[in-house]
Amino acid sequence: MINIHLYPSAFLNESRILREAGSLSQLALFDRIDLVGVGEEGLAPVEKLQDGICIVRPGQRKGSGLVGKLARTASWSRAVYHLYRKEELGCVNCHSVATLPLGVMLKRKTKAKLVYDAHELETETNNLSGMRKLLTRQVERRLIGHADHCIFVGSAIEQWYVREYGLHNTTVLYNCPSRRQVKPSDHFRTVFSIEPGTPIFLYQGYIGEGRGIRILVEAFSALAGRAALVVMGYGPLADWVAKEAQHLPGIHYHPAVAPERLLDYTAAADFGLSVIEPTSLSYEYCMPNKLFEYVMAGKPVLVSPTREQSEFVRRHAIGEVASGISPAAIREGVLSLLGRDPHALQAALTRTAGEFCWEGQEKTLEALYLDTLGLRSFQGTAKQPWEAKHDLCH
Repeated sequence: MINIHLYPSAFLNESRILREAGSLSQLALFDRIDLVGVGEEGLAPVEKLQDGICIVRPGQRKGSGLVGKLARTASWSRAVYHLYRKEELGCVNCHSVATLPLGVMLKRKTKAKLVYDAHELETETNNLSGMRKLLTRQVERRLIGHADHCIFVGSAIEQWYVREYGLHNTTVLYNCPSRRQVKPSDHFRTVFSIEPGTPIFLYQGYIGEGRGIRILVEAFSALAGRAALVVMGYGPLADWVAKEAQHLPGIHYHPAVAPERLLDYTAAADFGLSVIEPTSLSYEYCMPNKLFEYVMAGKPVLVSPTREQSEFVRRHAIGEVASGISPAAIREGVLSLLGRDPHALQAALTRTAGEFCWEGQEKTLEALYLDTLGLRSFQGTAKQPWEAKHDLCH
């Protein structure tokens, strides 16, 4: 029996899906797990990651604009449907609303279970507008009821979906890193020649609009000598940050690093930053991965007052919530955080890291799959995986 995960990307850095696939592989509920994405020039159409897990990339990214994207999605969906319609599928995972029509078709054809694993509030994202937003809303409203279970990245987003669609089978699965001890590092201080007494605040992740990047640069440029800002990652504003760093004291740009090395670099900062601008409902309700990464690395955080992350920080006493998202509010938050008791912050971070790690989320994932597949009392060898008819990985 096969489990497929549908997501229209090349699967170069999809940490959440890779974590889920790894955990499901350990449970031995399926013979094979395929991460089905989109082909790109230079990438293998089939890539084996480990025993039982591989990436399958049919087709390539082509077309732009609404019509081009619709045509591209339709072409990719047809290719994937024909690839799997005769396979023995046990569960189809849709990781975006764009894959939901394909998931429903495969469920009807193969009698597989269907899991909708939304990575954000899919119909209220920052880049959706006009006809595309209308079509996305219609697709989700009409098809979400076909899902046997829905997974969401945070409680606020889950509550929205429950209210909007009257869902019952839902689970929150936070995108937490695995539990580990992170060793201290002086990497940023050495690379950027930051004075030993100057605290380092780190923003890591996607460097684009809506992530407070311009606000952070302006805020920390007025804190030169009192605090340093390191912006690490990739995105459309990365070059802008790099140019600003050339003439603004206290501002530094660091390229993105491999996901498996991320926490080692996070350890080189003193504090973490997660400033989300509420430019969409999805951003207002978000629960960023970076927040859990800072916690695992033992870094107190400064966050913007968006709904769930601010409530999380206050409840666990792991940092400071800015009064707003202006440069002045960020500066005020920085100074307030610097005045907090470091021992109390570290004790709170240790407790929170123990609770919010992937090992804990893995138990939640196991329970929902056993329930969805009808294997509520799964015990070791009492339930054996089914034999797959074909193996694309060989």
